[in-house]
Amino acid sequence: MPTPRSKRDLTLNGTVISACPHDCPDACSIITTIENGRLAKISGNPNHPVTQGYICRKFAAAPARIYAKDRLIQPLRRTGKKGSGEFRRISWPEAIEVIAERWKNDIQEHGPFSIVPFYGSGTEGLINGRIAGKRFFNRLGTVQLNRTICTKSGREGYRYTMGASMGADPTAIVDNKLIIAWGCNTPTTSIHHQGYLHQARRNGAVYAVINPARIRGAENADHFLQPRPGSDAALALGMMHVIIKENLHDADFIRDYTLGFEELRGRAEQYPPERVAALTDIPTDVIEEFARLYARLRPSFIYVGPGCQRHSNGGMTLRTLACLPALVGAWRWRGSGLYFPTSTIFPVETSSLEGSDLRPNPPRRYNMIGLADLLANEDPPVRSLYVFNGNPATVLYDQNKLRTLLAREELFTVVHEQYLTDTARYADIVLPATTQFEQDDILFSYYHLSVLLNRQAIAPVGECKSNLETFSLLTEAMGFTDPCFRQDSDEIINDILSLDHPALTGITLPELEKSGWARANLGAAHDFVKQGRFPTPSGRIEFFSGTMQQAGHDPLPDYIPPQESREATPDLFARYPLYFLTSSARASLNSNYAQHNGIPAGKEKPLLFIHAEDAKARNITNGDLVCVFNDRGHCHITAEVGDAVRPGVVACPGLWWDHQYPEGGNPNHTTPDFTGSIGGGSAFNSNLVNVCPVREDVQHGKRYAVPR
Repeated sequence: MPTPRSKRDLTLNGTVISACPHDCPDACSIITTIENGRLAKISGNPNHPVTQGYICRKFAAAPARIYAKDRLIQPLRRTGKKGSGEFRRISWPEAIEVIAERWKNDIQEHGPFSIVPFYGSGTEGLINGRIAGKRFFNRLGTVQLNRTICTKSGREGYRYTMGASMGADPTAIVDNKLIIAWGCNTPTTSIHHQGYLHQARRNGAVYAVINPARIRGAENADHFLQPRPGSDAALALGMMHVIIKENLHDADFIRDYTLGFEELRGRAEQYPPERVAALTDIPTDVIEEFARLYARLRPSFIYVGPGCQRHSNGGMTLRTLACLPALVGAWRWRGSGLYFPTSTIFPVETSSLEGSDLRPNPPRRYNMIGLADLLANEDPPVRSLYVFNGNPATVLYDQNKLRTLLAREELFTVVHEQYLTDTARYADIVLPATTQFEQDDILFSYYHLSVLLNRQAIAPVGECKSNLETFSLLTEAMGFTDPCFRQDSDEIINDILSLDHPALTGITLPELEKSGWARANLGAAHDFVKQGRFPTPSGRIEFFSGTMQQAGHDPLPDYIPPQESREATPDLFARYPLYFLTSSARASLNSNYAQHNGIPAGKEKPLLFIHAEDAKARNITNGDLVCVFNDRGHCHITAEVGDAVRPGVVACPGLWWDHQYPEGGNPNHTTPDFTGSIGGGSAFNSNLVNVCPVREDVQHGKRYAVPR
């Protein structure tokens, strides 16, 4: 079994190189200060070109989280009703024995597909976030998970145009003449990007924001467009119409590097600004002016965020947006074009290290956002659920259905966690998990081109164990003797660095030990221009995609209305006329950091941002408790009335835990269960609701919502 560093030498006083493990593009390199064996302070690595010595306020609060009173430090076994949070303490040997015995019985009676693992992005470390779990569950023969919750649809759509998930180098944007933040909120989700943005603006760049919500900094933007949610592709096609009609496109770039321009011209003709204005609610003259601006200010850069991808049409939206830079030749410059997360061009195809060769049966996969559907499956019946690095009872949609299934007594659930999350409250066994400071790992950024090392800084608090160590214990209990399960973290790191991929050429563990990071040997989309060939079937950026056509999709960029919208479901829209966005919050990250008082997130609370016009029509005033509802469910949230969102839209940033909502239910009680038409990604933002005030029923002492 791997030897945890708690049994090796650890620094009692001094500093250790670490890395932030969170699902954040910045992927900060960290200097961790240790005093008397305890985590005293963390700060940004001043020698990392992106971190540059500073970190976000969320991660800076790590010492308070690690030593919090509600930290799980010992295994627990359920004593009360599922969801009640009633447990008793047990030992690790008892916990492992109970789990292994149950799983052996499940496999014997129903086969290995009756056991389901669920994991999210609780850590982006390749060892504890990917390899350790996949290796074990492959050997066990269970179903495996497809990670689709974030940008899966957008990634698939983008690849149809560009051939791979690569784009502009976002750290090289300072010389652009125009920078567009499209469907993103980088002041909240990528603070280090702001430094490059501010430098570009000091250099004279024009800044534009395209977002239904007024993100921080939008008030200082040179242009602020607020399209109807999910109409981004229509806006892009309207811009193409103007650019092509007025001969503002880059004919030389199109001739040399693209395929299907004449077909694109025909499609763009179908989207005159007058039609696009009706689809987006952006005035015709604004569309025309912005299209001309984009075509004339070269070079330009578009930062596309996940907001416009989390729709049923998210794949086609990114497919369409990816055509814009090619139309104006923006890919000629390294820091220009469009940013798309670089995660899938790193050597993260670690199947050789994930135990795929250990499977006793052919693989079977499931879409993580369809966990509820899988739990309801009877062929075979799902008897056991193992959750690590995730909190599905908060982050997945259609929570009423999911929680009903989690509450079934016949479902044996194990949750490996740092705190008693909403999901952990449904567990039969809860195992205490380490934080990044209590384990080793290696990470890749999906923003900057870095490989980062995380060294364990302190001994695990209480009886907490890493995923690697926990799966090793389960391996022994299940009787598996494969040599890979005896590897320690350094051996796995060396295996990763030895993968045959040019990004890792010359990078060694001793080198990472010195600085905490190394630059990956990767280029940007600009390099494909220099090479004269893109990684598509034609070797060109594809306005027309034969691959899409073969897959049954429209081969050209197009606007497809969201599955729930004014155009697609007019009858539903008549009852639920507000688009509900669940966006990122400044004080939390996914469902992390939402539970503690006394650290930044504890000073905030869930808020529903609603435009003053919509609030007035519903007799809602600032600070009112309101009910957000549709046919799927409802939740109660405090209203924040103003202009943070455009009319017809409401938004609740953050994924807070149940106890922070007045009624104990979160916005995902209203979100739909359908997926993106391309890629099967999430469609959280294709969600129609209505809102009304909540009144106090004095007679029964209960709150209920009524239209006034």
